[in-house]
Order: sequence, then C-alpha cells, then structure tokens
Amino acid sequence: MIKIMKDSFLQTLLLTLGSSICAFAVKAFLIPQGFLSGGLTGAALIVYYLHPAVSLTTIYLLLNIPIFLLGLYFVSIRFFLYSLWGMLIYSIMLHLITFQIEIPDQMLSAVVAGGITGLGMAIILRSRGSTGGSDIIGVIFHKLFSLSIGTGAVMINIGVLAVSALLFPTDKALYSLIYAIVVMQATNAIYHGMKKRKAAIIISNHCDAIANILTHNHRVGITKLNGKGGYGGTDKTILFSVIHQKDIAAFKKLVLEKDPDAFMAMMTAGDVTGLRIGNQPQW
Repeated sequence: MIKIMKDSFLQTLLLTLGSSICAFAVKAFLIPQGFLSGGLTGAALIVYYLHPAVSLTTIYLLLNIPIFLLGLYFVSIRFFLYSLWGMLIYSIMLHLITFQIEIPDQMLSAVVAGGITGLGMAIILRSRGSTGGSDIIGVIFHKLFSLSIGTGAVMINIGVLAVSALLFPTDKALYSLIYAIVVMQATNAIYHGMKKRKAAIIISNHCDAIANILTHNHRVGITKLNGKGGYGGTDKTILFSVIHQKDIAAFKKLVLEKDPDAFMAMMTAGDVTGLRIGNQPQW
C-alpha cells in the first residue's frame, strides 16, 4: 500500500511539474504575443481568440474528450486514468497562472516558449500519463509506428498551424511554427536524453576474462558474438554491451587494465528498450 502511494505521489509530482511549466509557457509567452500552440492547446487557442468569452480551460477540456477515448482504446486504461488526472492538473495550471512576460522580439519569444514547453512535455512523458491532446496522439503514434514523441507531436502541430494561417496573420502562424519545431527538438532531446547510453563493442584476445569481470564484479550486461578477423581470418569473440554515459570512463578503464591492446568502439544508443538500462516509456 505504501509503495502504491509513493508511486502515485511521484506520478502526480511529474504531471504537476510538467503541466506547470507548459502552462507557464502558454500564459506567459504565447498569449501575450498572440501566438498559437500546437496540438489541442493550439486548437483551443484558435477558438479562444475567436470567442474570448469562453474560457481557455473549458475549450481545452471539451476538445479532449474524443482524444481520450482514442488513448483508452490504443494505449491502456492506466495511461487513460493518469492522462485524465494530468489533463485536470494542466487545466488548473492554465487557470491559476495569469502573469505575462513581455518580450519585444517575437522570434526570441517563440524560441524561449518552445524550449520551456519541450522541457515540460518531456517531464510529463516520463510519468505514466500525459496532459491529453497531442500528447496522447504522439504516444499512439509512438506505440503504433515507433515515431519519436516529438516527431508525432509536430505532425499534429503542422495541421493545427495550417488552419491558423487561414484565420490569423501569416507572421503569427510562422512564429507559431517556429515554436512548434523548437518544442519538437527540445522534447526529443530531453525525453530521449534523460538516460544517455552508449553501445560498446569490444574486440580482445581476453574477452572471456573481460566479460567475467564486467558481469560478475560490476553487474554489466554483456553479450558474446562470434566474429572472424578480416585480415588473418582468425576466429574472434566480440563483446557487446549498452552502458550509461556516466559509466563509460570506468568501463574503458576496466577493459584496458585487463587488455591494453583491446579495441573498443562506442556508439550512441538513442532509444534502448530493456531491463534496467532501457528508456522504455511507463505507459
């Protein structure tokens, strides 16, 4: 019971922190400049600018109903419930945050708002839910087509901004597009970069000893592959592992202590799914 309460508190903390950051970007930067957001927030802003008598929070809640039904069908009931909770938190934050930041440079406003929103979205998506809207659609695209979260979101954003270009000044739509692109880049960089990993390949005449030290003494997962030297044609054992960025220096030191002539190649592993080392989503 205590474990469940701790987990629920952590999920709520992530959703609240991320929602506060996203709502801050919308209310402090986007609305003062007359910019549009992407996804359902952008669609809600279109309606809000055309009919300001209706609150932005109410519009956002109504637009989310069909999107939540899709999330329930394609993802999971747990994701649906946490996303419902996240949407309510986000709606409250949109209502509570009222102050604005006036920045004369519209380009700077678009870039800053995009970076802030990307940070907030990445934090939200590290939880087991979302704040609804394009987040849910992005998760569905990720689950069905393996598109990155940011890429799926920007596809939706482009559609919303294309509509806004017909209703609002072109410069506002273009600045909003810049904002959406920055959001995509920031979300991908932060979400997929929260756990930076490297794929390591080791070729050595002492692979068995190296593997034994890494697996038994340091609990590093190792896979042995069979290979053949291209020049001499001799059989080789190749070690493959995926490790955290912070462990690379110690990893190299351990290998070179056992075999100073070992060959090592480190490659970026952007999206890893697996026990302990993976960055698979929690949905």
